[in-house]
Amino acid sequence: MVLPDGLLSQGFLIQNAESEDLNSYIRVKKDCCKRYVDQYYGGWDNRIQTVISRDSFFRLLEVTCFCKILHYGDTVGFFSYKEQQDGISEVSILLLPSANGKGVEEFLINHLISRGKETNKPVYATVYQSSTLKNQLTAAGFQIYDKSRSHYLMSFNKEHEKGTTGYMNRIYGGSDSKMVSERE
Repeated sequence: MVLPDGLLSQGFLIQNAESEDLNSYIRVKKDCCKRYVDQYYGGWDNRIQTVISRDSFFRLLEVTCFCKILHYGDTVGFFSYKEQQDGISEVSILLLPSANGKGVEEFLINHLISRGKETNKPVYATVYQSSTLKNQLTAAGFQIYDKSRSHYLMSFNKEHEKGTTGYMNRIYGGSDSKMVSERE
């Protein structure tokens, strides 16, 4: 993935994330997600969130794409996704406010869309309901196909059949009333 000249001229670079980036990842994740954890989960606890972020970081080192975004040498974000046989998932775009509105998010979203089209695979993203990233994904053609208490589940290049978008339907494979009564 190569940044366009317009982003390069603004001082942005994108590089593969490495194990030495752990502390930067934890810092960026806190700066990007604290307000949502406060809003949806009752508050940020540094000890708990550091463990979650550390686990997430080392898991992400194994996915298809895990990059850090630099602005004049300072880490200002991370981007990741996992490409599997049936789709592109586990999409994460974390950008500090100082990097927002400069075209980086649009570039990353367009990269996901291009990758989905090249491979003929749907792209799945999960975003906080109050995140402005939801609006950018929607404008780029992503559709909301379900939601949880805190997140929208979104997809690009995927047709969702009627009756399969509910949380319970995805887990149990359908809305058959027999299945519902067996769960109750």
